[in-house]
This record gives sequence, structure tokens and C-alpha cells, in this order.
Amino acid sequence: MAEFNLYQITNAFPQLMANDEISDEDKAKIKEELTLLLQQKSQNTIGYLKNIELTIAAMKIEEKRISEQRKAFENRMSKFKEYVKECMEQNGFTKIETPLGTLSIAHNPISVEVVNEDEIPSEFKTEVVTTKVDKKAITDNFKATGEIPNGVNILTQNTSLRVK
Repeated sequence: MAEFNLYQITNAFPQLMANDEISDEDKAKIKEELTLLLQQKSQNTIGYLKNIELTIAAMKIEEKRISEQRKAFENRMSKFKEYVKECMEQNGFTKIETPLGTLSIAHNPISVEVVNEDEIPSEFKTEVVTTKVDKKAITDNFKATGEIPNGVNILTQNTSLRVK
């Protein structure tokens, strides 16, 4: 048989069964060939999906490695800047100009450090209320009672492909 894609193979099954011009014996032979093609195509599909999964896993590992490396460089830069600032302050410099750029010590904007939150007057506090829908509780309630709460839809017909 010629090279077929997955869509063509799966669509051939119903067309084969609906065709009354083909004998049952020929249908059985064609069905066997289509089944073999489907198995081969499915094997290729599994290989392709596993290859993508491995690529994704390798990318995640590389992302983590690069992120850790970036953080190490950020820490190194921060410590070096603090060291340069201390050296300048100890020697009375607030500004050093070079052909490549200028080093200067500047005052940071005002910042607030909270030492004890309980002692802060309420006029300086903002109450934050968050609400989170407990989808697991809704699912458990639906399984137990069959009741669907207002504001939700229960999706029971969703499917997914699992590759083992």
C-alpha cells in the first residue's frame, strides 16, 4: 500500500465498512492491512511524542542551569558594586570619571523597613482579601451528590492522549 498519513488511515476504516461493493473477504484483508499501517503510524507517533518530551525535559534542565548561572552573576555583580562603593567612600570619592564611564555614589530613594507589623497603625495598612474557587471540592461534591453548583459547568466528556 502507498504511504498514508494517520488521518487517511483512520478515515479509511469507516469508508471500508460502508462500501458494499467489496466482498467480506477483501474487506478483512484491507482491514488487516489498514490495522498494520495504523500500528506502524502509531509507533512513529509515539516515537515523535517521546522525542518532544525528552527535548522539553532537556530544555527545562538547561533553563534551570542558565537561571542559576545568571543569579550567580547577578550576586557577583552586586557584591562587586558594594565593594567598589566601600572603597570609594573610604577614600572620600563620590564620583570617578573615566573614558569608559562614570562611577558615582548616589542617595537611594526613601524606603520603609517593617520591623513589627503589629505596631503599625491601621491607617497605614490595607486589607487584602482573596477568594479562590476550590475546584477539587466542587468535583468531589459532584461525584458524591451529582449536584452542579451555580456558576460552573462540569466537563465529563474531555479526553486526552496518554502515551505509555
